[in-house]
Amino acid sequence: MAHTKLVIGTTKRRSPTALVRTALADGRRARGGGDLEGGLFTHSLRHLLVLSVLSAALAASAAAAPERPALHFKVFARTGIRLTDVVWTGSRFLYVENTTNAVSAAGPAGTPVRKFASLPKMSEETRCVVSPGGHSFPAHRIYCHTPDNKIYQLSRNGKRVSVFATLPNTSQSDGALVFDTVGRFGYRLVAATGRSGHSKPAGGAVYTIGATGHVRFVGNYAGPGGSDEIAIAARGFGAVAGWALLGPDPGASNAAIVAINPSGRMRTLAKLPTGPNPIAVIAPGRRSAATAGLYLADTNTRTIYFARAAQLAPYRGAVIIGSELKADFWILRPRGRRFQLLKLASDLPPATYNFEAASYVPG
Repeated sequence: MAHTKLVIGTTKRRSPTALVRTALADGRRARGGGDLEGGLFTHSLRHLLVLSVLSAALAASAAAAPERPALHFKVFARTGIRLTDVVWTGSRFLYVENTTNAVSAAGPAGTPVRKFASLPKMSEETRCVVSPGGHSFPAHRIYCHTPDNKIYQLSRNGKRVSVFATLPNTSQSDGALVFDTVGRFGYRLVAATGRSGHSKPAGGAVYTIGATGHVRFVGNYAGPGGSDEIAIAARGFGAVAGWALLGPDPGASNAAIVAINPSGRMRTLAKLPTGPNPIAVIAPGRRSAATAGLYLADTNTRTIYFARAAQLAPYRGAVIIGSELKADFWILRPRGRRFQLLKLASDLPPATYNFEAASYVPG
């Protein structure tokens, strides 16, 4: 069979200025040779000038249009655990398993995984935080919020486990817990009740817990849905600096990010098209043995995904939010008295995800 070689030519793009110069030269030649009348030349030149201006405007518009920021993720650890949380303690990662509430540990490399501590088995989710120390809280002490609204205290090596406090709430919760590192809540533990994807009860309650285990009611937050996560807004986070941030998760749509202050005042900061879950403050801090960046825990794939801190450097002090089921990500940051929600792209491969938690390691 004979083959025909196809040659494809390329056309060199010329700038609008070059086109105008060519037109002027063509016009002069045309007038000198008598091929074009002056009126026709003037009309052609006017038309070309309009086209050149439009072309320049479109080019400027395209250049000014910002590209959608993207996150590059890589697999950090395949844990084999149905993850509900990932926590960096300063020396090791802790992984919490859904329903069994077993806590496992791994070094800075993320694997191998070993047993660390056991908490009572119950549905649904438990989440843990590590004390930064100070304000009568021992450094490196681990605190976990179980679904029955008990706060457990774990020793640094996981060998001692005891009930530290009990929230006065009988509804099943998803373990939202954080340390106040800004001071608006008196540097206490801040916990929230509520369960994602459930309308009854809608929303939940927020409490603080002092170093002796004393519980104080802050206020209620509205639903629909409850929040799996809670974070403390950074000092420079606009009008809600130091407030507690929650993401009530109603399911597939009509979600929001809300803030609550120590007096119980609530403010809606942003609306989301789908239910949120992972939420983390992109905070500055000292380098540690773990590589700086965002660590994302997924229940279904039993995997920790990782994005380097350099990708999030432009958003330092802001908050990153992930959807539970759709692998969508947003940056929430202040803009004057209001807040901007910036959608991020990512290169996570197609999968049936169930993102339950995120941890940001500074550096």
